[in-house]
Amino acid sequence: MTTATHSECVLQDYEAHEPIEPTVATGAKMIHKEEEENRVSNAKEVQQKSHYVFKFLRKEKVLPSNRLASCMLAVLFLVMFLAGWNDASQGPLLPSLQTYYNVNHLVISTIWLANFVGFMVSGITNVFISDAFGFGIVAVLGASMQVLAYSLICWGCPFPLFVIAYALNGFGIGLQDAQVNSLTTRLENSSTKMFLMHAVCGFGATISPFVSTAFVQHVPSRVYLYFAVSEGLALATVLALVVVFRLRTDEQIVGRRQTETRIDKEGTSRQVDPNHEGGASASGGKLKQILTTPVVHYMALFLLLYVGIEVTIGGWATSFLIDERGGNDNAGYVSSGYFGGLVIGRVVLIPVTRKFGNYYSTYAYSGLMLLLSIVIWFTHSIIGNAICFSIMGIFLGPMYPIVMNAVVENLPGELQGGTIGWVASMGQAGSAIMPFMAGAISEKHGVWILQPFTVASMVAVIFSWFLVTQTSRQHTKSQGQHVEKPSISPNDERGENEVESPESINMKRMDSRKIAPFAA
Repeated sequence: MTTATHSECVLQDYEAHEPIEPTVATGAKMIHKEEEENRVSNAKEVQQKSHYVFKFLRKEKVLPSNRLASCMLAVLFLVMFLAGWNDASQGPLLPSLQTYYNVNHLVISTIWLANFVGFMVSGITNVFISDAFGFGIVAVLGASMQVLAYSLICWGCPFPLFVIAYALNGFGIGLQDAQVNSLTTRLENSSTKMFLMHAVCGFGATISPFVSTAFVQHVPSRVYLYFAVSEGLALATVLALVVVFRLRTDEQIVGRRQTETRIDKEGTSRQVDPNHEGGASASGGKLKQILTTPVVHYMALFLLLYVGIEVTIGGWATSFLIDERGGNDNAGYVSSGYFGGLVIGRVVLIPVTRKFGNYYSTYAYSGLMLLLSIVIWFTHSIIGNAICFSIMGIFLGPMYPIVMNAVVENLPGELQGGTIGWVASMGQAGSAIMPFMAGAISEKHGVWILQPFTVASMVAVIFSWFLVTQTSRQHTKSQGQHVEKPSISPNDERGENEVESPESINMKRMDSRKIAPFAA
Protein backbone atom coordinates (compact mmCIF):
# COMPACT_ATOMS: atom_id res chain seq x y z
CA MET A 1 0.00 0.00 0.00
CA THR A 2 1.35 3.38 -0.98
CA THR A 3 1.63 6.29 1.44
CA ALA A 4 -1.24 8.15 -0.24
CA THR A 5 -3.51 5.07 -0.05
CA HIS A 6 -2.62 4.55 3.57
CA SER A 7 -3.49 8.16 4.40
CA GLU A 8 -6.86 7.89 2.68
CA CYS A 9 -7.70 4.78 4.68
CA VAL A 10 -6.74 6.47 7.92
CA LEU A 11 -8.94 9.46 7.12
CA GLN A 12 -11.81 7.17 6.14
CA ASP A 13 -11.48 5.35 9.46
CA TYR A 14 -11.65 8.61 11.37
CA GLU A 15 -14.59 9.91 9.33
CA ALA A 16 -16.54 6.72 9.91
CA HIS A 17 -16.05 6.49 13.66
CA GLU A 18 -15.10 9.76 15.38
CA PRO A 19 -14.30 13.39 14.58
CA ILE A 20 -10.74 14.52 14.12
CA GLU A 21 -9.42 16.85 16.82
CA PRO A 22 -8.60 19.98 14.73
CA THR A 23 -5.31 21.76 15.07
CA VAL A 24 -5.17 25.54 15.57
CA ALA A 25 -4.53 26.08 11.87
CA THR A 26 -7.33 23.74 10.85
CA GLY A 27 -9.75 25.43 13.26
CA ALA A 28 -8.90 28.85 11.92
CA LYS A 29 -9.56 27.75 8.36
CA MET A 30 -12.88 26.19 9.35
CA ILE A 31 -13.98 29.37 11.14
CA HIS A 32 -12.88 31.55 8.21
CA LYS A 33 -14.75 29.32 5.79
CA GLU A 34 -17.90 29.44 7.93
CA GLU A 35 -17.72 33.25 8.17
CA GLU A 36 -17.26 33.53 4.41
CA GLU A 37 -20.27 31.28 3.77
CA ASN A 38 -22.39 33.37 6.17
CA ARG A 39 -21.27 36.59 4.47
CA VAL A 40 -22.20 35.27 1.02
CA SER A 41 -25.51 33.95 2.35
CA ASN A 42 -26.34 37.31 3.95
CA ALA A 43 -25.40 39.16 0.76
CA LYS A 44 -27.77 36.96 -1.25
CA GLU A 45 -30.51 37.53 1.31
CA VAL A 46 -30.05 41.29 1.09
CA GLN A 47 -30.32 41.18 -2.70
CA GLN A 48 -33.48 39.07 -2.50
CA LYS A 49 -35.18 41.32 0.06
CA SER A 50 -33.94 44.67 -1.25
CA HIS A 51 -36.50 47.12 -2.59
CA TYR A 52 -34.13 48.77 -5.05
CA VAL A 53 -35.34 48.63 -8.64
CA PHE A 54 -31.97 48.51 -10.38
CA LYS A 55 -29.61 45.59 -9.90
CA PHE A 56 -26.50 47.76 -9.43
CA LEU A 57 -28.14 49.36 -6.40
CA ARG A 58 -28.38 45.97 -4.68
CA LYS A 59 -24.69 45.09 -5.03
CA GLU A 60 -22.34 45.34 -2.07
CA LYS A 61 -19.59 47.90 -2.61
CA VAL A 62 -16.40 48.76 -0.84
CA LEU A 63 -17.15 51.65 1.50
CA PRO A 64 -15.68 55.05 0.56
CA SER A 65 -12.08 55.88 1.39
CA ASN A 66 -11.39 58.68 3.86
CA ARG A 67 -10.76 61.14 1.03
CA LEU A 68 -13.92 60.23 -0.87
CA ALA A 69 -15.95 60.27 2.34
CA SER A 70 -14.75 63.79 3.09
CA CYS A 71 -15.85 64.85 -0.40
CA MET A 72 -19.25 63.27 0.22
CA LEU A 73 -19.66 65.23 3.43
CA ALA A 74 -18.74 68.43 1.59
CA VAL A 75 -21.41 67.72 -1.04
CA LEU A 76 -24.02 67.17 1.68
CA PHE A 77 -23.10 70.62 2.96
CA LEU A 78 -23.44 72.02 -0.58
CA VAL A 79 -26.98 70.63 -0.85
CA MET A 80 -27.94 72.37 2.39
CA PHE A 81 -26.20 75.58 1.28
CA LEU A 82 -28.48 75.66 -1.77
CA ALA A 83 -31.55 75.02 0.44
CA GLY A 84 -30.63 78.01 2.62
CA TRP A 85 -29.87 80.12 -0.45
CA ASN A 86 -33.36 79.38 -1.77
CA ASP A 87 -35.17 80.10 1.52
CA ALA A 88 -33.65 83.57 1.99
CA SER A 89 -33.96 84.84 -1.58
CA GLN A 90 -37.65 85.77 -1.53
CA GLY A 91 -37.52 88.47 1.16
CA PRO A 92 -35.43 91.16 -0.60
CA LEU A 93 -36.97 90.28 -3.99
CA LEU A 94 -40.59 90.38 -2.84
CA PRO A 95 -41.35 94.12 -3.35
CA SER A 96 -39.69 94.12 -6.79
CA LEU A 97 -41.48 90.93 -7.85
CA GLN A 98 -44.78 92.49 -6.83
CA THR A 99 -43.98 95.51 -9.02
CA TYR A 100 -42.83 93.38 -11.97
CA TYR A 101 -45.94 91.16 -11.94
CA ASN A 102 -48.25 93.98 -10.73
CA VAL A 103 -49.75 91.84 -7.95
CA ASN A 104 -50.63 92.50 -4.30
CA HIS A 105 -49.42 90.80 -1.09
CA LEU A 106 -52.04 88.07 -1.29
CA VAL A 107 -51.32 87.08 -4.91
CA ILE A 108 -47.52 87.08 -4.55
CA SER A 109 -47.94 84.85 -1.48
CA THR A 110 -49.25 82.05 -3.71
CA ILE A 111 -45.62 81.17 -4.49
CA TRP A 112 -45.40 79.81 -0.93
CA LEU A 113 -48.67 77.94 -1.44
CA ALA A 114 -47.14 76.30 -4.52
CA ASN A 115 -44.09 75.43 -2.45
CA PHE A 116 -46.42 73.76 0.05
CA VAL A 117 -47.85 71.51 -2.66
CA GLY A 118 -44.36 70.44 -3.73
CA PHE A 119 -43.23 69.77 -0.16
CA MET A 120 -46.30 67.69 0.66
CA VAL A 121 -45.89 65.55 -2.45
CA SER A 122 -42.26 64.90 -1.55
CA GLY A 123 -43.20 64.01 2.04
CA ILE A 124 -45.79 61.43 0.97
CA THR A 125 -43.71 59.86 -1.80
CA ASN A 126 -40.28 59.99 -0.16
CA VAL A 127 -40.48 56.52 1.44
CA PHE A 128 -41.53 54.86 -1.82
CA ILE A 129 -39.00 56.69 -4.00
CA SER A 130 -36.15 56.13 -1.53
CA ASP A 131 -36.88 52.40 -1.21
CA ALA A 132 -36.99 52.07 -4.99
CA PHE A 133 -33.94 54.12 -6.00
CA GLY A 134 -31.82 54.97 -2.94
CA PHE A 135 -29.98 58.10 -1.90
CA GLY A 136 -27.78 58.61 -4.97
CA ILE A 137 -30.61 58.76 -7.50
CA VAL A 138 -33.23 60.50 -5.33
CA ALA A 139 -30.87 63.32 -4.27
CA VAL A 140 -29.95 63.93 -7.92
CA LEU A 141 -33.64 63.92 -8.86
CA GLY A 142 -34.35 66.57 -6.21
CA ALA A 143 -31.51 68.82 -7.36
CA SER A 144 -32.63 68.40 -10.98
CA MET A 145 -36.12 69.58 -10.04
CA GLN A 146 -34.55 72.78 -8.71
CA VAL A 147 -32.61 73.23 -11.96
CA LEU A 148 -35.87 72.90 -13.90
CA ALA A 149 -37.67 75.36 -11.62
CA TYR A 150 -34.97 78.03 -11.87
CA SER A 151 -34.82 77.54 -15.64
CA LEU A 152 -38.51 78.43 -15.87
CA ILE A 153 -38.18 81.50 -13.63
CA CYS A 154 -34.91 83.13 -14.72
CA TRP A 155 -36.22 84.60 -18.00
CA GLY A 156 -39.19 86.46 -16.52
CA CYS A 157 -41.91 83.91 -17.27
CA PRO A 158 -45.63 84.67 -16.87
CA PHE A 159 -46.85 84.63 -13.28
CA PRO A 160 -48.82 81.30 -13.50
CA LEU A 161 -45.67 79.53 -14.73
CA PHE A 162 -43.70 81.30 -11.99
CA VAL A 163 -46.02 79.72 -9.42
CA ILE A 164 -45.78 76.25 -11.02
CA ALA A 165 -42.00 76.52 -10.93
CA TYR A 166 -42.16 77.09 -7.19
CA ALA A 167 -44.13 73.84 -6.79
CA LEU A 168 -41.37 71.96 -8.65
CA ASN A 169 -38.79 73.71 -6.52
CA GLY A 170 -40.59 72.66 -3.33
CA PHE A 171 -40.72 69.03 -4.47
CA GLY A 172 -36.99 69.06 -5.22
CA ILE A 173 -35.98 70.67 -1.93
CA GLY A 174 -38.25 68.31 0.02
CA LEU A 175 -36.57 65.23 -1.50
CA GLN A 176 -33.07 66.54 -0.88
CA ASP A 177 -33.84 67.66 2.65
CA ALA A 178 -35.11 64.19 3.56
CA GLN A 179 -32.20 62.36 1.94
CA VAL A 180 -29.41 64.51 3.37
CA ASN A 181 -30.78 64.66 6.92
CA SER A 182 -31.45 60.92 6.95
CA LEU A 183 -27.93 60.06 5.78
CA THR A 184 -26.32 62.49 8.23
CA THR A 185 -28.00 60.80 11.21
CA ARG A 186 -26.05 57.64 10.36
CA LEU A 187 -22.63 59.25 10.57
CA GLU A 188 -20.32 59.18 13.55
CA ASN A 189 -20.85 62.17 15.87
CA SER A 190 -24.02 62.81 13.89
CA SER A 191 -25.40 65.38 16.33
CA THR A 192 -22.49 67.79 15.81
CA LYS A 193 -22.46 67.18 12.06
CA MET A 194 -26.19 67.92 11.94
CA PHE A 195 -25.65 71.28 13.67
CA LEU A 196 -22.75 72.17 11.36
CA MET A 197 -24.64 71.09 8.23
CA HIS A 198 -27.57 73.34 9.11
CA ALA A 199 -25.12 76.11 9.94
CA VAL A 200 -23.97 75.84 6.31
CA CYS A 201 -27.65 76.04 5.33
CA GLY A 202 -27.85 79.25 7.34
CA PHE A 203 -24.69 80.50 5.66
CA GLY A 204 -26.35 80.06 2.27
CA ALA A 205 -29.31 82.03 3.59
CA THR A 206 -26.90 84.73 4.79
CA ILE A 207 -25.18 85.14 1.42
CA SER A 208 -28.36 85.05 -0.66
CA PRO A 209 -29.86 88.40 0.46
CA PHE A 210 -26.63 90.23 -0.43
CA VAL A 211 -26.86 88.92 -4.00
CA SER A 212 -30.63 89.41 -4.37
CA THR A 213 -30.46 92.94 -2.91
CA ALA A 214 -27.76 93.80 -5.46
CA PHE A 215 -30.16 92.77 -8.26
CA VAL A 216 -32.93 94.86 -6.68
CA GLN A 217 -30.69 97.92 -6.57
CA HIS A 218 -29.05 97.61 -10.02
CA VAL A 219 -31.65 95.90 -12.24
CA PRO A 220 -34.99 96.48 -10.44
CA SER A 221 -37.02 95.93 -13.61
CA ARG A 222 -35.40 92.51 -14.25
CA VAL A 223 -34.87 91.06 -10.78
CA TYR A 224 -35.82 87.63 -12.16
CA LEU A 225 -32.27 87.41 -13.53
CA TYR A 226 -31.22 86.63 -9.95
CA PHE A 227 -32.61 83.12 -10.45
CA ALA A 228 -29.99 82.49 -13.14
CA VAL A 229 -27.44 82.53 -10.31
CA SER A 230 -29.58 80.05 -8.39
CA GLU A 231 -29.76 77.85 -11.50
CA GLY A 232 -25.97 77.81 -11.72
CA LEU A 233 -25.71 76.68 -8.09
CA ALA A 234 -28.33 73.98 -8.66
CA LEU A 235 -26.45 72.69 -11.73
CA ALA A 236 -23.23 72.56 -9.70
CA THR A 237 -25.06 70.59 -7.01
CA VAL A 238 -26.38 68.04 -9.52
CA LEU A 239 -22.90 67.58 -10.98
CA ALA A 240 -21.31 67.19 -7.52
CA LEU A 241 -23.91 64.61 -6.44
CA VAL A 242 -23.40 62.51 -9.57
CA VAL A 243 -19.59 62.65 -9.60
CA VAL A 244 -18.99 62.13 -5.87
CA PHE A 245 -21.78 59.74 -4.83
CA ARG A 246 -21.98 57.86 -8.17
CA LEU A 247 -25.64 56.98 -7.57
CA ARG A 248 -24.79 54.97 -4.40
CA THR A 249 -27.50 54.00 -1.92
CA ASP A 250 -27.04 54.89 1.72
CA GLU A 251 -26.07 51.25 2.42
CA GLN A 252 -23.32 51.54 -0.19
CA ILE A 253 -22.14 54.75 1.49
CA VAL A 254 -22.16 53.90 5.22
CA GLY A 255 -22.97 50.17 5.28
CA ARG A 256 -26.01 48.26 6.45
CA ARG A 257 -27.61 49.07 9.78
CA GLN A 258 -26.52 46.94 12.72
CA THR A 259 -28.84 44.46 14.38
CA GLU A 260 -30.87 46.20 17.07
CA THR A 261 -31.63 44.88 20.54
CA ARG A 262 -35.16 45.95 21.40
CA ILE A 263 -36.51 45.84 24.93
CA ASP A 264 -40.28 45.97 25.21
CA LYS A 265 -42.34 47.24 28.14
CA GLU A 266 -42.41 43.76 29.71
CA GLY A 267 -38.60 43.80 29.85
CA THR A 268 -38.01 41.03 27.31
CA SER A 269 -35.45 41.64 24.59
CA ARG A 270 -35.28 40.53 20.98
CA GLN A 271 -32.87 40.93 18.08
CA VAL A 272 -34.19 42.82 15.07
CA ASP A 273 -32.67 43.47 11.67
CA PRO A 274 -33.75 47.08 10.93
CA ASN A 275 -33.16 46.51 7.22
CA HIS A 276 -35.88 43.82 7.05
CA GLU A 277 -38.20 44.28 10.00
CA GLY A 278 -41.41 42.35 9.42
CA GLY A 279 -44.16 44.25 7.65
CA ALA A 280 -42.11 47.42 7.78
CA SER A 281 -39.79 45.99 5.13
CA ALA A 282 -42.37 47.12 2.57
CA SER A 283 -42.59 50.81 1.81
CA GLY A 284 -46.30 50.90 2.56
CA GLY A 285 -45.71 49.19 5.89
CA LYS A 286 -43.08 51.75 6.84
CA LEU A 287 -45.31 54.67 5.94
CA LYS A 288 -48.21 53.15 7.91
CA GLN A 289 -46.07 52.76 11.03
CA ILE A 290 -44.75 56.31 10.69
CA LEU A 291 -48.22 57.82 10.29
CA THR A 292 -49.64 55.86 13.25
CA THR A 293 -46.94 56.99 15.71
CA PRO A 294 -48.20 60.02 17.72
CA VAL A 295 -44.76 61.45 18.55
CA VAL A 296 -44.02 61.70 14.83
CA HIS A 297 -47.04 63.94 14.27
CA TYR A 298 -46.09 66.25 17.13
CA MET A 299 -42.52 66.55 15.86
CA ALA A 300 -43.94 67.30 12.41
CA LEU A 301 -46.25 69.94 13.91
CA PHE A 302 -43.36 71.54 15.80
CA LEU A 303 -41.21 71.63 12.67
CA LEU A 304 -44.07 73.03 10.60
CA LEU A 305 -44.45 75.92 13.04
CA TYR A 306 -40.72 76.43 13.57
CA VAL A 307 -39.67 76.45 9.90
CA GLY A 308 -42.77 78.46 9.08
CA ILE A 309 -41.87 81.24 11.49
CA GLU A 310 -38.22 81.12 10.41
CA VAL A 311 -39.08 81.66 6.74
CA THR A 312 -41.90 84.13 7.52
CA ILE A 313 -39.48 86.42 9.35
CA GLY A 314 -36.86 86.05 6.62
CA GLY A 315 -39.44 86.66 3.89
CA TRP A 316 -41.39 89.57 5.37
CA ALA A 317 -38.84 91.38 7.58
CA THR A 318 -37.67 93.55 4.68
CA SER A 319 -41.22 94.63 3.81
CA PHE A 320 -41.94 95.22 7.50
CA LEU A 321 -38.94 97.52 7.94
CA ILE A 322 -39.71 99.45 4.73
CA ASP A 323 -43.45 99.90 5.32
CA GLU A 324 -43.58 100.19 9.11
CA ARG A 325 -40.17 101.57 10.12
CA GLY A 326 -39.38 103.88 7.18
CA GLY A 327 -36.53 101.84 5.75
CA ASN A 328 -35.27 101.74 2.13
CA ASP A 329 -33.80 99.12 -0.21
CA ASN A 330 -30.90 98.61 2.21
CA ALA A 331 -33.38 96.93 4.57
CA GLY A 332 -32.78 93.83 2.47
CA TYR A 333 -29.45 93.42 4.24
CA VAL A 334 -31.32 92.84 7.52
CA SER A 335 -32.24 89.42 6.14
CA SER A 336 -28.51 88.64 5.93
CA GLY A 337 -28.09 89.62 9.58
CA TYR A 338 -31.03 87.44 10.54
CA PHE A 339 -29.82 84.36 8.68
CA GLY A 340 -26.28 85.10 9.82
CA GLY A 341 -27.67 84.73 13.33
CA LEU A 342 -28.91 81.26 12.37
CA VAL A 343 -25.35 80.28 11.40
CA ILE A 344 -23.90 81.60 14.65
CA GLY A 345 -26.57 79.90 16.76
CA ARG A 346 -26.06 76.52 15.14
CA VAL A 347 -22.34 76.61 15.95
CA VAL A 348 -22.00 78.62 19.17
CA LEU A 349 -24.94 76.97 20.95
CA ILE A 350 -23.76 73.37 20.36
CA PRO A 351 -22.13 73.12 23.83
CA VAL A 352 -25.13 74.85 25.46
CA THR A 353 -27.53 72.37 23.89
CA ARG A 354 -25.36 69.45 24.96
CA LYS A 355 -25.17 70.69 28.55
CA PHE A 356 -28.88 71.28 29.08
CA GLY A 357 -30.20 68.65 26.67
CA ASN A 358 -32.40 68.92 23.60
CA TYR A 359 -35.69 69.33 25.44
CA TYR A 360 -34.82 72.03 28.00
CA SER A 361 -32.68 73.94 25.50
CA THR A 362 -35.59 74.20 23.07
CA TYR A 363 -37.86 75.63 25.79
CA ALA A 364 -35.20 78.25 26.62
CA TYR A 365 -34.57 79.24 22.98
CA SER A 366 -38.32 79.49 22.28
CA GLY A 367 -38.89 81.68 25.33
CA LEU A 368 -36.14 84.08 24.30
CA MET A 369 -37.57 84.20 20.78
CA LEU A 370 -40.97 85.13 22.20
CA LEU A 371 -39.43 87.92 24.28
CA LEU A 372 -37.54 89.39 21.29
CA SER A 373 -40.69 89.31 19.15
CA ILE A 374 -42.50 91.42 21.75
CA VAL A 375 -39.56 93.87 21.87
CA ILE A 376 -39.68 94.37 18.08
CA TRP A 377 -43.45 94.84 18.22
CA PHE A 378 -43.27 97.74 20.66
CA THR A 379 -39.91 99.27 19.65
CA HIS A 380 -40.01 101.51 16.57
CA SER A 381 -36.27 101.97 16.03
CA ILE A 382 -35.20 100.51 12.70
CA ILE A 383 -31.67 99.82 14.03
CA GLY A 384 -33.04 98.25 17.22
CA ASN A 385 -35.40 96.07 15.19
CA ALA A 386 -32.59 94.98 12.88
CA ILE A 387 -30.43 93.94 15.86
CA CYS A 388 -33.32 92.04 17.44
CA PHE A 389 -33.99 90.18 14.18
CA SER A 390 -30.34 89.06 14.13
CA ILE A 391 -30.48 87.85 17.74
CA MET A 392 -33.72 85.99 16.98
CA GLY A 393 -31.81 84.13 14.28
CA ILE A 394 -29.26 82.96 16.88
CA PHE A 395 -31.91 81.37 19.09
CA LEU A 396 -33.87 79.92 16.18
CA GLY A 397 -30.77 78.27 14.72
CA PRO A 398 -30.38 75.13 16.88
CA MET A 399 -34.02 74.03 16.80
CA TYR A 400 -34.06 72.26 13.43
CA PRO A 401 -31.07 69.95 14.06
CA ILE A 402 -32.45 69.25 17.57
CA VAL A 403 -35.62 67.79 16.02
CA MET A 404 -33.60 65.68 13.58
CA ASN A 405 -31.66 64.23 16.51
CA ALA A 406 -34.93 63.65 18.40
CA VAL A 407 -36.14 61.46 15.53
CA VAL A 408 -33.12 59.19 15.97
CA GLU A 409 -33.74 59.00 19.73
CA ASN A 410 -37.40 58.01 19.36
CA LEU A 411 -37.67 55.86 16.23
CA PRO A 412 -36.11 52.50 15.31
CA GLY A 413 -33.58 52.30 12.50
CA GLU A 414 -35.84 51.14 9.68
CA LEU A 415 -38.26 54.03 10.26
CA GLN A 416 -35.78 56.86 10.77
CA GLY A 417 -35.27 57.69 7.09
CA GLY A 418 -38.97 57.83 6.29
CA THR A 419 -39.75 59.76 9.47
CA ILE A 420 -37.08 62.36 8.76
CA GLY A 421 -38.46 62.71 5.25
CA TRP A 422 -41.98 63.22 6.59
CA VAL A 423 -41.19 65.72 9.36
CA ALA A 424 -38.71 67.60 7.15
CA SER A 425 -41.34 67.90 4.42
CA MET A 426 -43.87 69.13 6.95
CA GLY A 427 -41.31 71.70 8.05
CA GLN A 428 -40.92 72.85 4.47
CA ALA A 429 -44.70 72.89 4.20
CA GLY A 430 -44.69 75.28 7.15
CA SER A 431 -42.25 77.46 5.25
CA ALA A 432 -44.96 77.73 2.60
CA ILE A 433 -48.15 77.97 4.65
CA MET A 434 -47.15 80.54 7.24
CA PRO A 435 -45.58 83.15 4.91
CA PHE A 436 -48.72 82.82 2.79
CA MET A 437 -50.91 83.40 5.86
CA ALA A 438 -48.80 86.42 6.82
CA GLY A 439 -49.14 87.81 3.31
CA ALA A 440 -52.90 87.24 3.21
CA ILE A 441 -53.41 89.01 6.55
CA SER A 442 -51.01 91.81 5.59
CA GLU A 443 -53.00 92.52 2.46
CA LYS A 444 -56.04 93.39 4.58
CA HIS A 445 -54.49 94.88 7.73
CA GLY A 446 -50.94 95.91 6.77
CA VAL A 447 -47.47 94.44 7.30
CA TRP A 448 -47.44 95.57 10.94
CA ILE A 449 -49.24 92.31 11.76
CA LEU A 450 -45.91 90.45 11.28
CA GLN A 451 -45.01 90.88 14.95
CA PRO A 452 -48.31 89.83 16.59
CA PHE A 453 -48.32 86.96 14.09
CA THR A 454 -44.80 86.01 15.23
CA VAL A 455 -45.73 86.22 18.91
CA ALA A 456 -48.77 83.98 18.44
CA SER A 457 -46.68 81.52 16.40
CA MET A 458 -44.00 81.29 19.09
CA VAL A 459 -46.62 80.49 21.71
CA ALA A 460 -47.80 77.67 19.42
CA VAL A 461 -44.19 76.51 18.99
CA ILE A 462 -43.71 76.22 22.77
CA PHE A 463 -46.98 74.30 23.17
CA SER A 464 -46.13 71.92 20.33
CA TRP A 465 -42.72 71.19 21.91
CA PHE A 466 -44.52 70.38 25.18
CA LEU A 467 -46.55 67.81 23.23
CA VAL A 468 -43.35 66.38 21.75
CA THR A 469 -41.73 65.94 25.18
CA GLN A 470 -44.82 64.29 26.67
CA THR A 471 -45.47 61.86 23.81
CA SER A 472 -41.76 61.09 23.56
CA ARG A 473 -41.75 59.76 27.14
CA GLN A 474 -44.93 57.78 26.53
CA HIS A 475 -43.57 56.37 23.28
CA THR A 476 -40.36 55.24 24.98
CA LYS A 477 -42.32 53.44 27.70
CA SER A 478 -44.75 51.74 25.31
CA GLN A 479 -42.31 50.77 22.59
CA GLY A 480 -39.27 50.02 24.71
CA GLN A 481 -35.69 50.82 23.86
CA HIS A 482 -34.13 50.24 20.46
CA VAL A 483 -30.36 50.10 20.47
CA GLU A 484 -28.08 48.59 17.89
CA LYS A 485 -26.13 45.51 18.87
CA PRO A 486 -22.48 46.52 18.68
CA SER A 487 -19.79 44.45 17.08
CA ILE A 488 -17.71 42.69 19.75
CA SER A 489 -14.01 43.22 19.26
CA PRO A 490 -11.68 40.26 19.88
CA ASN A 491 -9.69 42.58 22.13
CA ASP A 492 -12.71 43.57 24.23
CA GLU A 493 -11.62 43.32 27.86
CA ARG A 494 -15.09 43.11 29.42
CA GLY A 495 -16.10 39.89 31.04
CA GLU A 496 -18.31 37.54 29.11
CA ASN A 497 -21.22 38.05 31.48
CA GLU A 498 -20.81 41.80 31.94
CA VAL A 499 -23.78 43.71 30.53
CA GLU A 500 -23.45 47.14 28.92
CA SER A 501 -25.96 49.85 29.72
CA PRO A 502 -28.28 51.03 26.91
CA GLU A 503 -26.47 54.38 26.95
CA SER A 504 -23.06 52.82 26.31
CA ILE A 505 -24.49 50.58 23.62
CA ASN A 506 -26.11 53.59 21.96
CA MET A 507 -22.71 55.26 21.77
CA LYS A 508 -21.62 52.32 19.62
CA ARG A 509 -24.53 52.47 17.22
CA MET A 510 -22.26 51.97 14.24
CA ASP A 511 -19.25 49.75 13.85
CA SER A 512 -15.91 51.19 12.74
CA ARG A 513 -16.33 49.88 9.21
CA LYS A 514 -19.37 52.10 8.71
CA ILE A 515 -18.30 55.30 10.38
CA ALA A 516 -14.55 55.56 9.97
CA PRO A 517 -14.69 57.47 6.66
CA PHE A 518 -16.85 60.16 8.25
CA ALA A 519 -14.93 60.41 11.52
CA ALA A 520 -14.44 63.99 12.63
